[in-house]
Amino acid sequence: MLKIFDRYLLREVIQSGLAVTVVLWLVLFSDWLVRYLSDAAEGDIPGSVVFRLLALKMVWFQTLVVPFALALGVMFGLGRMYRDNEMVVMSACGVGPGRIYKPLLACSLLVALGLAVLSLYISPSVQAISNQLKADAQQQANLTALGAGRFNDLQGGKVTFYAQRLSADRRQMENLFILVHDRERPERPVQLLTAQTATRTQDLDSGDDFLMLKNGYRYLGQPGAANYQIMQFGEYGVRVDLPDVSPQDKRREATPSLRLLRSTDLWDIAELQWRLVMPLSAIVLVVLAVPLSRSEPRQGRYGKLVLAILLFLIYYNLIGTAQSWVGRGILPPQIGLWWVPLLPLLLAVLLYRGRAIAGRLGLSG
Repeated sequence: MLKIFDRYLLREVIQSGLAVTVVLWLVLFSDWLVRYLSDAAEGDIPGSVVFRLLALKMVWFQTLVVPFALALGVMFGLGRMYRDNEMVVMSACGVGPGRIYKPLLACSLLVALGLAVLSLYISPSVQAISNQLKADAQQQANLTALGAGRFNDLQGGKVTFYAQRLSADRRQMENLFILVHDRERPERPVQLLTAQTATRTQDLDSGDDFLMLKNGYRYLGQPGAANYQIMQFGEYGVRVDLPDVSPQDKRREATPSLRLLRSTDLWDIAELQWRLVMPLSAIVLVVLAVPLSRSEPRQGRYGKLVLAILLFLIYYNLIGTAQSWVGRGILPPQIGLWWVPLLPLLLAVLLYRGRAIAGRLGLSG
């Protein structure tokens, strides 16, 4: 009979969890679809990459959505069984909290292992692809913003360039004239560059933007002096300050976990701990959801559900806050984010102890 109960309970929880996951997906999908469409309408990214970026973003969101959905699935599944008095019958047959936890913890452990693989290995790769795709997509927008047929000053006037026109696909500039002159240090030689074409590239590790010149000449020397140098090149990169399309936190999200493990940077340590804590959340939130799902016959149907959602949201916010504290050096890495998963476990113990005390005093419903 207990195996039948396990299958029945898991079916209720999984069905409810999948339903919650679909709803959360739709909410996040709609929100990010509006954001990307807004970026496309403003010309920041081409419309052709909107759904590819959206698909990659949805993969990354699984680490956040699944623990929350699984815990709510427990709330819905057990809550319905309590309201229909099924749990009263099962309790009379000897099914206590320990028996309820057995199938749920086994399920949450499998989910946590899957999330660990997703969080530690798959999500960073997906984020790297997303960053590169967005950087490539914004290359066209950035070149268009710089414009053709006019002189442009970059880096506080240190770089001045002119492009005659943009290519038909608007991905590269043609017939360029570039002057690199540090007016604050007039002793430095002046560079004059000409090139047939130029494209924008970005180093995702450093975040620096470059104009990659192709098929041109580089003149180096002081104006009016005869001892100048001429060099012909096939490719030559000039660093420029363009809008940053891959902020530091996004680049860190794309950093492989093994590189984070070897890093001593506090923000890298915080990112790695976040990747480890999120899968663990699938277990600790289920532990908390079980006592929260218990309801009495005359109790409101959604009272505990609203409380549970509020507690789960507080838990997620505490994870983000702790990550920020570690990165800023407020919390030592030894404490890090590890204290946050302990809070749901502690609260679950307090709920059970409070119910046990109330039962001994004859106060339970």
